[in-house]
Amino acid sequence: MFDIKDFKPFLPVMIAMLVGGCGAQGDTAAQQRQAIQTLKQETLKEVRARYPEAANALAHASGYGVFAANSSKIMVVGLGSGYGVVHDNRSGRETYMKMAQAGAGLGLGINQTRTLMVFHTPESLHGFIDNGVMVGASAQAAAKYQDKGKALSGKAINDALPEELRAASGVSLYQVTDNGLVAQAMVNGYKYWPDSALN
Repeated sequence: MFDIKDFKPFLPVMIAMLVGGCGAQGDTAAQQRQAIQTLKQETLKEVRARYPEAANALAHASGYGVFAANSSKIMVVGLGSGYGVVHDNRSGRETYMKMAQAGAGLGLGINQTRTLMVFHTPESLHGFIDNGVMVGASAQAAAKYQDKGKALSGKAINDALPEELRAASGVSLYQVTDNGLVAQAMVNGYKYWPDSALN
């Protein structure tokens, strides 16, 4: 169990993250696309190295998405924003996207994460690009604020889901936590949409 007094020094940082949001680095669209491509390559390399099964899943998938997000949780409200790209393995097309997160439940903390989504079917890939809505439960405890090492937060996120739900969704998720100070039990909703400035 966490004590709110332990998180008090981080409240200004959490509020700044809520206000500031999260966007790709760069002044121009070309620079932002390059930053997202770098993010994609680094995330793919790290997940493949840590989880050999991810490499096989990627090789046989219809496509994949890589996203970076900042999120803040303050008591019963969680908000976040981010960016990324979805790659269609068949056509080679890439769709740059933005994301927003909102959550409800008990939580307190800040977190920076990268997520790899593996789309096993064309329907899951195109449905995500067209609709971009995901809902999931999260129960986690992490404490990595000063240490910016790139540790994976547990095994694949989808391992926490029943196998029949994973199969039905057609999507596997892997999450990398860059830094974070989080104690939460929340239900989060995520909305993804194409970034008109980068596509």
